[in-house]
Amino acid sequence: MTLQQIRYFISVAESGSISEAAKRLFTAQSSISSAIKEIENTYDITAFIRESTGVRLTRSGEELLIEFKGILSRLDYLDEKYNGSKKRPLGLSVSAQHHICGMASFISVINKLNERYGSYHCGFYECRTSEVLDRVERGLDDLGIIFFTEHSKGQMIQELRNRGIIFNHIVYQTAHAYICQNHPLANSQEINIEEMIQYPFISYDRSPDTNPAYTDLIIPNYQVKKIIHVSDRAASYSAMRYCHGFAIGSGYRSFDSNYSDIISLPVKNGVRLEIGWILRQKHTLSDTASRFVELLMQNEAVSM
Repeated sequence: MTLQQIRYFISVAESGSISEAAKRLFTAQSSISSAIKEIENTYDITAFIRESTGVRLTRSGEELLIEFKGILSRLDYLDEKYNGSKKRPLGLSVSAQHHICGMASFISVINKLNERYGSYHCGFYECRTSEVLDRVERGLDDLGIIFFTEHSKGQMIQELRNRGIIFNHIVYQTAHAYICQNHPLANSQEINIEEMIQYPFISYDRSPDTNPAYTDLIIPNYQVKKIIHVSDRAASYSAMRYCHGFAIGSGYRSFDSNYSDIISLPVKNGVRLEIGWILRQKHTLSDTASRFVELLMQNEAVSM
């Protein structure tokens, strides 16, 4: 299998059509079809289902696509490291749990890249805990930012080791509740969980592939009777504003003035969270990623 075949595969997956991929790559459809067939034979899978309107990935195809993108991402990094910025713009890719530090440092890095080079490829992805670990393990991101409770630290560190991921400590922080300023408990100095669980609990991490030990120990789901499952902060903030919902996290707040009505209050006798950044073993951070980590350690670890 060649890099060209990998690129053919990715193009077909992204366009959903062999003919469209051929147009994008300025090559013959037969060449792409042969490449796909050889890849499928090599791994003894069916990667695409052929339909009248094009093709779509099977589950095996989706998994292979992630692996192929990881390979090309690594090669792009090597090009950047050894050939400078002549071949492609500098970049940074970070994944993070919801309600955690990192965005302010990320914006600072983008502004510096724009000022110095005028071009960049960057990404900041808010994900469930399991997704952050997966993205870092597969090499889709330079690094990830996570937090976990003291009770779940042993399980988390063991899983990170099993995945070949290194954890780097940033700071310890008491668990905080996120609510809207119009919430009945918004004037409290700290949140009493017995009072808070009368309101809807907003959960990000509830899914079949997520270890409940990483999140449920902050507030076990059996303690609350009203639960709203969401996948992004926009939905979470709407639930806070219009349903008096609450989420639990590290306490870091967005610097975006559009979210100034969302506040965080410490949980009374709340569990202690450990916050840190992760990267794959033997992975060398680029200069851009290293600068991001410096800002993360210097600025975000002490800001609320």
